[in-house]
Amino acid sequence: MADEKEIETTGHQWDDEEGYPLKEYNNPLPKWWLYSYYATIVYAVIYWILYPAWPIPGGEYTKGVLGWSQHKQLEEEMAASQAAKKPFNDKISALTTSEITQDSQLLQYAVSAGKAIFGDNCAPCHGGGGVGAKAGGFPALVDDDWLYGGTLEQISETIHMGRAGQMPPHLDSAEGSFTAAQVNDLTQYTLSLSGRSTDAGAAGRGDALYRGDAGCNNCHGDEGKGSLLGSAGGEKLDTSIGAPNLTDAIWLYGGDEATVKTSIAKGRKGNMPAWEKDSEGNNRKLSELDIKLLSIYVHTLGGGK
Repeated sequence: MADEKEIETTGHQWDDEEGYPLKEYNNPLPKWWLYSYYATIVYAVIYWILYPAWPIPGGEYTKGVLGWSQHKQLEEEMAASQAAKKPFNDKISALTTSEITQDSQLLQYAVSAGKAIFGDNCAPCHGGGGVGAKAGGFPALVDDDWLYGGTLEQISETIHMGRAGQMPPHLDSAEGSFTAAQVNDLTQYTLSLSGRSTDAGAAGRGDALYRGDAGCNNCHGDEGKGSLLGSAGGEKLDTSIGAPNLTDAIWLYGGDEATVKTSIAKGRKGNMPAWEKDSEGNNRKLSELDIKLLSIYVHTLGGGK
């Protein structure tokens, strides 16, 4: 019988009963595994020397001989990004919003940059993509129904100066001057303006209130088309009023009967902050360039005129 390969042991033996000694075998790890393990140790030591690694007293840490840090890398990347955007920003700053829309490359850049600005500052109220939110009375920006105008100039003015709209309460218990029955009549008439089936008698009485003691036509117009499109007594309305169109199916707070009645009874207050300067004249976070980019993005959402 060929000689059997000698098995390597550690040299430790417990006994030798009946010729079968109980020995402790030595089963070494593969050399490739050991070398890999040693390499990770060397790598760790080199990393500790080159990069920030160990905490030290006082809340500090070893800086590493390369002087690298996440903050420094971020600053460098932001500086590189600003340098790449500067040629576009310089061109846009020198042009009007209308002129920018005539240049496809600048328009594409403006929409992309404006979208980021919108996401950071406007989306919490107007929703992602400008879909609006009836719960808070935040208007949708994707339709063609505007309170103060949807041209590039009007959108820019809104962002610069902000807007403040107020619908006064009409119910006597809410600081108004009308009874619950009269509020119901106004509700029925308001619903009829958009072609919905209503109580004809109540709507008729509401019509008289609308043009009479309630004076709703002074803001919403004789035909209820709102301050942008309507007129009262043959005179165009002041577009800065921001009164919504009551003849379509688009409602700021909701168009069901209960919600419309609540709006008439208790009134509504809306506020769009000024992004150029606040009420005390202090600069806000959006620069003139930011507002220009944001105006173009909002205009392209689908409802711009």
